[in-house]
Amino acid sequence: MDGRSEDIFHRHEAAILAEVARRYDTAPAAMVKLGSFESQVYEFRYRGQDRILKLTHSIHRTPELVEAEVDWVTYLALHGVSVCRPTPSINNRLIEVIDGHAIGDLGDDFFIAYSFEKAGGRLTRPNDWDDDLIVSWGRALGRMHRVTKAYRPRHDGTRRFHWHDDPILARQGALSGQPLVAAKWQELTARLRSFPVGEDSYGLIHSDVHHGNFVVNDGGEMCIFDFDDCHYGWFGFDLSIPLFYALRDEAIDPNDAGYARRFMQRFMTGYAQENRLDAAWIKRIPDFMKFREMDLYSVIVVEGAEEINGWCRRYMKDRRHRIEHDIPVIDLDFSEFA
Repeated sequence: MDGRSEDIFHRHEAAILAEVARRYDTAPAAMVKLGSFESQVYEFRYRGQDRILKLTHSIHRTPELVEAEVDWVTYLALHGVSVCRPTPSINNRLIEVIDGHAIGDLGDDFFIAYSFEKAGGRLTRPNDWDDDLIVSWGRALGRMHRVTKAYRPRHDGTRRFHWHDDPILARQGALSGQPLVAAKWQELTARLRSFPVGEDSYGLIHSDVHHGNFVVNDGGEMCIFDFDDCHYGWFGFDLSIPLFYALRDEAIDPNDAGYARRFMQRFMTGYAQENRLDAAWIKRIPDFMKFREMDLYSVIVVEGAEEINGWCRRYMKDRRHRIEHDIPVIDLDFSEFA
């Protein structure tokens, strides 16, 4: 959450959690906080089963956007994609709006609560990424893209935004003190806008399927979660994310082209088992990786996260220089994976 929404939440935390607990048939003290960034995230028990609950401020998302998220995730679950299925409140609603009527003094602010099944399994690290796991990772994303092609929102009100309408692009203005970085981002955005759009290459994407957003159980089954940033974009962008963040792990040399090649060979082997993507999109992965690089750079600049987060400090080392001088995220010919 941003500073304002964090402040609002903390000033009304007890009342908000009491109201949330009532709607999800639990007790405030039984809600275990797991973290916060764009949302407050809790674990709780609902009638004997583990659940994950997210609380999102109205600054970040509208109820319609959250409804669109849970609608798509429900569709994926019903069509064989291993995701954390959305779960209803005691009112049989997939989202609950906690507003001034419920709390009394929130004013025009409100929070959106929604819950999911808790994924069974564990997060993975580089030493877990053997051939089988990376192939499974690619296969899971390929299945998601294949299934998504047939998805249609229930109505226009449950529709996510397109990549070019994402609030992240508004952060370009925060880089006015870095005119060359801002110019590079504008240039790249213009290039992406020229890319063709078709149902075999463009649709709803997760946009963040890195190793922090899935778990693997003892049987090797993968379950993907955290669809908060899902939007309409190119499937090729989704393909750029796993490698981008794998190279950000401190256990891996971010410039190791040999490692990146082996990773993509295995990942694309799995992906091709579920979905076919035209070779032209594989060749565009460097542009999509560069877009994520600039997006993440802007978030860290705006939030000042470099001062408080070690991962961010490592990421920002020489990052401005790399952006200003058009240094690829990884020096690799992606056409070999097409």
